[in-house]
Amino acid sequence: MGGQLGFMYRQLTFKPNPIPSSTRLDNKVALRELISHGLARLVIAVRDETKGEATNLELLKDVTNDSCSIDVWKVDQEDMNSIVAFAHRVETLARLDIVILNAGVKILSYTTSPAGHEMNVQVNHLGTSLLSLLLLPKLQISARNTKAPSRLTIVGSEGQFWRSFKEHRAPGILLKLDEQSFFPSGMERYYTTKLMNQLWMTELASRADSNDVIINSVNPGLCASSLHRNDASGAMKMFLKIFAWTSTQGGHCLANAATQGDAAVHGAYISEQRKAA
Repeated sequence: MGGQLGFMYRQLTFKPNPIPSSTRLDNKVALRELISHGLARLVIAVRDETKGEATNLELLKDVTNDSCSIDVWKVDQEDMNSIVAFAHRVETLARLDIVILNAGVKILSYTTSPAGHEMNVQVNHLGTSLLSLLLLPKLQISARNTKAPSRLTIVGSEGQFWRSFKEHRAPGILLKLDEQSFFPSGMERYYTTKLMNQLWMTELASRADSNDVIINSVNPGLCASSLHRNDASGAMKMFLKIFAWTSTQGGHCLANAATQGDAAVHGAYISEQRKAA
C-alpha cells in the first residue's frame, strides 16, 4: 500500500510474473494461463454473450490444452435476478474449484441500475457480494469431495485504501450511496466500492473454513484496459501511458492470487503477487 507515491513507484518498478509451470490446477490472460496449467473445464461468466463467445474462440486458438471444455454463461451484475439464475446454473456443475470475481465498472456520472442502486455500487459491490455468497456452498462441497480447498478471489484495487469511506457514518449506508446529490466526482465512488468489497471479503473469510475455501482479494495493478473506457480525459490517457501495466501483467496477478499459497493467504489482500495484509 503506502500511498499514491508508493503506488506509482511500484507501477514503474514491479513486473508481475506468470504462475510457475509446476503448479497443479484441476480476464483473458488469467484464463489463458489457468487453462495452460491443465484446467478441465472453464465457465466464462459474461454480460455480453457475443463478446464471451469471441473470447472463447480466441482462447481455443491460443491454448494447447485441448482437453479443456469452455462454456460461456450469461450473468448481468446490474440485475440481481440474473445473478441468482447464474448461481443456480453453477449448482449443476460436477465441481467448482476456482472462482475469480472480476466484474467491474468505472462510471463517472450518476447512473442507476434496474434495482435503483447507483451503478458502481450495484455492479462492483452488491453484485459481487451476492455472487460470492451464492457460490460459496458449491465451493465448499467441491472441496470436501476433492479433499483440497477451493479458491475464491475478489478483484480489488490499491485505490480502495485511499478513501476515508465517509458514507459509513450515515444511518443507511446504501441509501446514502444511492443519492444522486451525494455522488462524488472523479474515481472516488469506484474506489469506495472496492473498499466495500475488501471489507466484505474480510468478513466472508472470517466465517469460512480455509480447509474448505481459501478466500482472498487481489490488486491487479493499474492496467491499460477497457475499465477506463468512460474516462477519455487527456490526463487519464497520459497517466495510463506512463504508469499502466499491460492486461497480460494484470492477468498474471489474478492467476497468482487464485492459485498460489495455502491457508496463510486466506482473508489476505494480495498485491504485487504477495500477501500485503
